[in-house]
Amino acid sequence: MLIYQLLIRLLSPVIVLTILVEAIKNRSGWRFFLQKTGLYFPALAKSGHPTIWIHCASVGELKAAEPLIRALIPEHSILITTNTATSKPLVGNLFGDRVEHRYLPFDWSFALRRFIRRYQPVRLWIVETEIWPNLYRTVHKQHLELCILNGRLSHKTFNAPKWLQTAYRNSLRRVDKLIVRSEKDAELFIKIGADRERITVLGNLKYAAQPEIQPQQDVIGRDYLLAASTHEDEELQITQMWRQTHRDELLVIVPRHPKRSEHIQTQLAFLGDALKVASKGQQPSPDTQVFLDDRIGHLLPLFAHAKLVIMGGSFVPKGGHNILEPAAFKRAILTGPDMRDFEDELAMLQARNGILRCQDYAELKSAILDLLNHPEKRIDMGLCAYQALQSQKDTLQNYLKVLNIT
Repeated sequence: MLIYQLLIRLLSPVIVLTILVEAIKNRSGWRFFLQKTGLYFPALAKSGHPTIWIHCASVGELKAAEPLIRALIPEHSILITTNTATSKPLVGNLFGDRVEHRYLPFDWSFALRRFIRRYQPVRLWIVETEIWPNLYRTVHKQHLELCILNGRLSHKTFNAPKWLQTAYRNSLRRVDKLIVRSEKDAELFIKIGADRERITVLGNLKYAAQPEIQPQQDVIGRDYLLAASTHEDEELQITQMWRQTHRDELLVIVPRHPKRSEHIQTQLAFLGDALKVASKGQQPSPDTQVFLDDRIGHLLPLFAHAKLVIMGGSFVPKGGHNILEPAAFKRAILTGPDMRDFEDELAMLQARNGILRCQDYAELKSAILDLLNHPEKRIDMGLCAYQALQSQKDTLQNYLKVLNIT
């Protein structure tokens, strides 16, 4: 801990300069600079409720905590802190003026004490992995309840210098409750020094945001498979692959960015009249091979009645897209190799045999034909995806119970 405190003091001029550069770069202005340096914190709107302070490092943690925050809003005063300027607009988009947002000051003790005196929170919940030694020490000294939610650690944590691992260990001993996503995460926290008696395994909090599914009208009127949220080159490759199967089903393509529609139409011009485009007021006929639905907000009814779903953004380096919505409709789901932005969701469905990950278009073609030729396998796969999602439906209530929120 001594080394950590010494480094913070020595590097303070560099840290301040870095904060200033980031404020200029992200056009977040003096608000970002003054709050990150602990120099000024604007007052909160009066609510009459004790303040629950929730720290989400950035966009990912904020999205994970969204269902919990929404459950708390009606009866609690919520103060959300983040580290990054990009997360502030998301707070506004998700919650409007129903929560307060501030930037978490850097890990200087004086700044953290000033922050706590200003806002008088009754508890601090830290989402996922943020371990700041002075933050934990200051909160503990102020007798605030300190909890880690949706806790996770990577093996990279254990490659940190010994003095930093010691700082982590001392910090975790000040945590009152540590709610983690899995037994594996629990073991990693114990390995780095957390108290086993304070750890509870409740699953991934972001799965508490179950998609709201309503009955959907069949807007196609014939058997089809759906390529959803596709990106550049996926439309062409999937269309060429699909034509090689000589199947009678329709291929429906919904691009992630509808503004790319004209470019996609140019790429697929070789289809001639076998291509129909929704924005042109066209509907698929019995002779249509590909239907390009380039409208916004039409995915849910298409998920509901597709024979199977190919999730785009995964056969090109885009990190994949949300696979939980088709799972909620009991659809068989196929993805490509790049699912780095949805690894947890992928692992959950894979554990229940509710999804197939294809390494290339040849493997995708083989998987499609297998599922179309064996409807019982396709139906069972969709049901497994749905059951995997349903297994998480009590996650939010379990969190609220452990956190003593009613």
